[in-house]
Amino acid sequence: MRHRLLLFVLLLMAAVVPLHSQDTVRLRDTVVLFRTDTVVLHRTDTVVKRVVDSAMLRHVQEREALMAEKEKFYKEIFTKSGVDQNKIEADRDHYRYLVDSLNRLVREAELENVRKDEANKYLMQRAKDAEARVAEATNRKKKVRAIQGIAMRFYRTPNWEVRLQPAEEAGTYNKVLRNRNAGNIEFDFVTGASVMLWDLTQYFNKDHKSVKIGENLKTPELRKFDQDFAYDIGIYVGFGGSNLFKNFYVGPSFRFVDFFYFTVGVNIAEYNVLVSGYDEGSILKSETIDDVTAKSWLLKPFLALSIDLDFLSYIKK
Repeated sequence: MRHRLLLFVLLLMAAVVPLHSQDTVRLRDTVVLFRTDTVVLHRTDTVVKRVVDSAMLRHVQEREALMAEKEKFYKEIFTKSGVDQNKIEADRDHYRYLVDSLNRLVREAELENVRKDEANKYLMQRAKDAEARVAEATNRKKKVRAIQGIAMRFYRTPNWEVRLQPAEEAGTYNKVLRNRNAGNIEFDFVTGASVMLWDLTQYFNKDHKSVKIGENLKTPELRKFDQDFAYDIGIYVGFGGSNLFKNFYVGPSFRFVDFFYFTVGVNIAEYNVLVSGYDEGSILKSETIDDVTAKSWLLKPFLALSIDLDFLSYIKK
């Protein structure tokens, strides 16, 4: 009887006293425990437990309210500041364009650096090649050198012809031999090789003191050059003109300042000369040019100034 009365009182209290949560709880058989925030229901054969934490619910609700208040506050500030959203978007697009432009400039600069690196490699290779050519051109151990230059020979190539001149008898003419290429000096383009016989480099690259010849006469003092140059004496053999195999030059050569050659010698060439008994100004009767001229080899002196071909090829490149 007491147990039933106690159960009735508890059921009445549960119906009258409100819980903190809004949830409903169905009770069965026996209620074991009450808390302020939690209701735990037990049953003799099974346990049904439902926990409702009101403090956590309040915390979530307060946080949502705070977020809503912040969002409202930011909207009010944005509205009161008068900021144009279209302007903000335009500025954003502008800065994006600047970033893209900077990226493009960086890529172009990188490509330019790569191009300059390749160009520098090419220039360095050309510089090495030029140094090799200079070393080859200034190689003082080289005995034979190819040279080209201009020769001045003291004999002009004859160019014979027959001219008509009035005779003493009126209305008659004489056939007279004339040389259209008269003179004593002729220039020729020569190509050849110089073979070094004596190296004079050390002699010309030292200080030359004056030597006293007499009481009041002495040789001039020659100062040493600021840079060492090559000097030597050799023998020159070459050919020139259009008729290469009938026009030879032979003589000693003097090399100075590395690349220049001065040569003195004889020119051995085949010329078209007058046969014996005929001279310039002779009067011909029935003869022709072929009758009074013939091929002959002559030896004539010459002077030549030439330049090393290695040096010429270096200047050309």
